[in-house]
Amino acid sequence: MKTLLFVDDDPRVLQGLQRQLRGMRDQWGMHFVESGAKALELLGTTTVDVIVTDMMMPVMDGAQLLTEVMKLHPHTVRLVLSGHADREAVLRLVGPAHQYLSKPCDGEELRNAINRAFALRDLLTSEPLKQLATRVRCLPSLPSLHSQLTQELQKDDPDLDLVGRIISQDIGMMTKILQLVNSAFFGLAQPISNPAEAVAYLGLNTVRALALSLQVFSQFDKFKVKGFSVESLAKHGWTAGMFARRIAVSEHREQRMVDQCFLAGMLHDVGRLILAAEMPEAYARALEVARENKQAIWAAEQDEFGATHAQIGAYLLGLWGLPNPIIEAVAFHHHPTDCPTQAFSPVTAVHAANVFAHEQADTCGLLPGNDLDAAYLTSLGLGGRIETWRERCFAE
Repeated sequence: MKTLLFVDDDPRVLQGLQRQLRGMRDQWGMHFVESGAKALELLGTTTVDVIVTDMMMPVMDGAQLLTEVMKLHPHTVRLVLSGHADREAVLRLVGPAHQYLSKPCDGEELRNAINRAFALRDLLTSEPLKQLATRVRCLPSLPSLHSQLTQELQKDDPDLDLVGRIISQDIGMMTKILQLVNSAFFGLAQPISNPAEAVAYLGLNTVRALALSLQVFSQFDKFKVKGFSVESLAKHGWTAGMFARRIAVSEHREQRMVDQCFLAGMLHDVGRLILAAEMPEAYARALEVARENKQAIWAAEQDEFGATHAQIGAYLLGLWGLPNPIIEAVAFHHHPTDCPTQAFSPVTAVHAANVFAHEQADTCGLLPGNDLDAAYLTSLGLGGRIETWRERCFAE
């Protein structure tokens, strides 16, 4: 049985939550406490899958509580349910909170958010990787792009378009901006998948606070993982994102899906970034095994970690609340037939774009396991579109 912990200093709110979730008592074990101190005390004796806390509480607020939970219980998924937070307060949650839900939150919305968190936890079977993903606050950014962003934001009159372009080239910066703008705090009717649009919506003051004051964007330490290049990964992600966008445009998809295809292409290998940054020695070992055995990297990762970069990347992005089509594309870009969505989607575009990007870089021979699944595309009635997509991608 899954276990949840609800924290709110208002007893009436806790009583309301108990009423809303009464129908889930046979499926979930639920605890309700009135302070951060009581929450930490319970966590010391009980394994909790998901914690849901208010933001504004006396003595220990939600951000402080979740920061402690992240340190002491990294396996626990961390959600905020609050209606009393300003922008500054929400910015403090960007690191320790996985998602932000706004009060009032109806029972169905709350149940969906919790079920989604449980589904994501089930995506990974490796407990160490679950803990790794849940304690990641942000993804490292390329030093050169981080420097460009910092210099621009320190100007008296930064160029908003340039800030958006810089962020759109970097996996780490882009994911945190999108995590924030798509949080329930901003109450968007539709999630934003375009980094430049997200920057414009948040405004320069918020982006500056993220990048400069809160240090959300981290830079890579000078670690060395044999066979792994941060710059090559970033270049491949950018190319795959551009190709996925062109494929979606060639299929005359709506702009929202076009943006999702680009973003998913950029992020499809984000799990490799996490593994290289957080577990460099083990990841170097997996890469060496893949090279020696002429094996797909994802297969060597499965042997080493019990999960692949696709799974761990999708898991983290799901925790951070990115749109489901993007999470699916990251999770299934090597194995699109396993995706529940069996129609043209970002999974389709990113699967093909990843292969075409490797073809263009002439790395297919060096990196086995990046083959086009023609049977999958044929099953969707798209087998005859492969050469058109390839020509569109390579034309510019």
